[in-house]
Amino acid sequence: MIVLFCIGAGYAILSFILGDGLGVDLQVGEMPYLSPVVIATFLTVFGGVGYWLLRQTDWSALPVAGVSLLAGLGVSTVVLFLVVIPLQAAHKGDAPSAQSMIGMAAEVVIPIEPQRLGEIVYVQSGIRHNAPAKSASDTSIASGVTVRIVGESAGIFIVTSDDAKTVFN
Repeated sequence: MIVLFCIGAGYAILSFILGDGLGVDLQVGEMPYLSPVVIATFLTVFGGVGYWLLRQTDWSALPVAGVSLLAGLGVSTVVLFLVVIPLQAAHKGDAPSAQSMIGMAAEVVIPIEPQRLGEIVYVQSGIRHNAPAKSASDTSIASGVTVRIVGESAGIFIVTSDDAKTVFN
């Protein structure tokens, strides 16, 4: 049982480091019950409760395994419904990806100089958003000019002032 506790705790730490630190997506498709958080929770609770029951009671392995299984399933189910599913719903409700912004019009609010960043404002779902931007052709683009988003790199929009037609309110 202590081995499962250590595996669960180690898996949780590894998932945190890979997922949050390095940005690796460890989720298995659209099955939230197989998320690293739920698996780590189950393994940790199952192993921890089993180890504790073996040390603190005189129960045999079968009842300890049964109670540990129920505790692991119960706690991981609570984590699934109170943490994982709400976080996934919030993530899906986020603004569309920067790649989906390609082709949209925006207005330059801080001039874009060659080899330097400026700032654009774009309207999405009736809400104005600001974002850093640089010129696709490494030319200056003045404040107030309407541009078209033609790319994105590391959260910075690449814009051009050619052929942008949308006018902002």
